[in-house]
Amino acid sequence: MAKSTANKAAMDAAASTMESVAAASKETVETFVKAGNDAATQGYEKAFAFGKEHADSATKGYEQVAAFGKENVEAAVAGAAAATKGIEALNAELMDFAKGAMAEQMAAFGKFMSVKTPQDMIELQNEFTKTSFDAVVARSTKIGEMTAKVANEAFAPVNDRATAAMETFAKPFVS
Repeated sequence: MAKSTANKAAMDAAASTMESVAAASKETVETFVKAGNDAATQGYEKAFAFGKEHADSATKGYEQVAAFGKENVEAAVAGAAAATKGIEALNAELMDFAKGAMAEQMAAFGKFMSVKTPQDMIELQNEFTKTSFDAVVARSTKIGEMTAKVANEAFAPVNDRATAAMETFAKPFVS
């Protein structure tokens, strides 16, 4: 019987050892699974945050480009409006010049018809030529200044947008 008690004690010791090994193995597996789950959760959270950050960045970029495009259209409309207004003013000036020149020519024609001597005709012709030349130079200068002003006003909004484009899109790459 002593042998059977010794065997039983050895069996109990072996069973206890096996239970301890099984418990330790179970604990190791549970720790490993928990660590894997925690790592997977952290990885998922990082991936989700990364994806959300890039989606937000893309949305912000799209909104910025859309707003920039809208401002470009508004600048083009403003430039076209300034050009239209300027061209109307130029046309009015040209029409006024043509009317004035026609009136001066009709007045000169009346004077030419009343001339008595060839000398009077030459003097009248010289006076008319000088007056007409001075008027053309003065009006041409005025029309040239108006044209430059119209061009500057028409291109100002577009030029402003080009400057804004350089500051917005090119500066980050230069810095």
